[in-house]
Amino acid sequence: MPTIESTSELVEAAYRRIEAAFAGIDLLIAYSVKANSSLEILRRLNTLGAGADIVSRGELHQCLAAGFSPNDIVFAGVGKTEAEMEAALDAGILAFNVESEEELQVLSQVAARVGTPAPVALRVNPDIVADTPHEYPRTGHGATKFGIPVDRVLDLYRWAASEPMLEVRGIDVHIGSQILEAAPYERALDLVLDLVEQVRAEGIDLDFVDLGGGFGVGYDDEEGLPVEELADVILPKLAGAGVRLILEPGR
Repeated sequence: MPTIESTSELVEAAYRRIEAAFAGIDLLIAYSVKANSSLEILRRLNTLGAGADIVSRGELHQCLAAGFSPNDIVFAGVGKTEAEMEAALDAGILAFNVESEEELQVLSQVAARVGTPAPVALRVNPDIVADTPHEYPRTGHGATKFGIPVDRVLDLYRWAASEPMLEVRGIDVHIGSQILEAAPYERALDLVLDLVEQVRAEGIDLDFVDLGGGFGVGYDDEEGLPVEELADVILPKLAGAGVRLILEPGR
């Protein structure tokens, strides 16, 4: 049975492989804490320079206990409570990945109550169907509950930029889990970079693109998604885009 030490070593090896594949760009590897929230693993990742992708107040607490800088933490996921928003604002996280117009409005209200502007990235639903082993992890198509429809994104960026208690930081997309091909990520990035240009044309700057996670791993005789293959299609598209890349690997 694997020990926590051997698991941590495997996690470190995977982290370094991603880091090497995407070398030469401004990159934050924000580990998806829901994959394994062991303090030992989180501490190991923190020493490597990783950030964190969280979906709850408990995961925020774990990351802070493990020594992560709040400025390397992104808060994702649907159903964020006002208490969770307040805790993340108090901690000073990098950004909230906002899932809906309603969440954006609530976050603005919470930020006003707390007296701390909320840093935000809007999660875009690109209406892309990625081939996954089961239909449930396909979170990037239009029929899911996840993310903001493309035709509403620009209006919401305009609204967020006009709100004094919101700080627009970036744009986010997450198309599913256990994805074994690079092509869906390439299509998602093309769409997101086009939106970056549109948003900037409105005089609203974006610091980062969060491409999410869901990179397929190999089980038994299955071959996972080689991160080098993913980097080969992603890196040329980022040249000259002037944005930081955030990746959220988990498994």
